[in-house]
This record gives sequence, C-alpha cells and structure tokens, in this order.
Amino acid sequence: MKYKVSISTLRRRIKTEDIQYKFDDGKYLILDEPVAASPNYVQEHRPSLKSDVSESGVPRMSSLEANKESGESVITAANRLLADLKKAYTQILQEKELQIQRLNSEISDLNTLIKVLESENHRLRN
Repeated sequence: MKYKVSISTLRRRIKTEDIQYKFDDGKYLILDEPVAASPNYVQEHRPSLKSDVSESGVPRMSSLEANKESGESVITAANRLLADLKKAYTQILQEKELQIQRLNSEISDLNTLIKVLESENHRLRN
C-alpha cells in the first residue's frame, strides 16, 4: 500500500470525489500518482501506542510501574463505581418500599370501600 490508507478511507474519498478514479465494469479504479505529486495527502508519522516517550518529551515510567499505577487506578475506579451502584440500588429499594406502602394503603382503602358498598347494597335489597 503506497499511501497507507484504509479501504474505508478510500471509499469515503471516492464518495466525496477527493481522489481521481475511473468506474469500469463495476469496479472503482484509482488513478495512480507519484507520492510526491499528491498534494492533498501528506504522509505523517504517527507515534504508536507503545512509544517510549510521552508527548511532553519526558520518558515514560517503566512498564511495571505503569502497570502497577494503572492497576491501582482501575481498582479505585471500580470501587467508586461499586459505591455508586450500591447507592443507586439502595435509593431504588427505598423508592420501591414507599411505592409498596402507598399501594397497600390504597388497597386497604379500596377494601373498606367494597365493604361499605356491599353493606349499602345489602341494605337496599332488604
């Protein structure tokens, strides 16, 4: 791959007509240009994720120290998430208990109403 461009990038560039191409027999044929003659696409050096130097130019910690610190930060984040989940779960339980109490009260009121209406119905029939 001369230009080091992904297939999806080529598709996007064909769709937006950023590159010259020829459609022939159901295929898109890209016209080849010398790398230096392509003004739109400058090859850039992209640092890898495993680079030994950070963006500030300061050497990174050893991988063991970084893993230890990373592991501690993951544990801290997991503990924080666990505490948040417990808090949310407790709040939901409290809301459900209040809802159950309200519904039980409503059931009690409806049962009382049923008894009153049944007694009134019985009284009117006799």
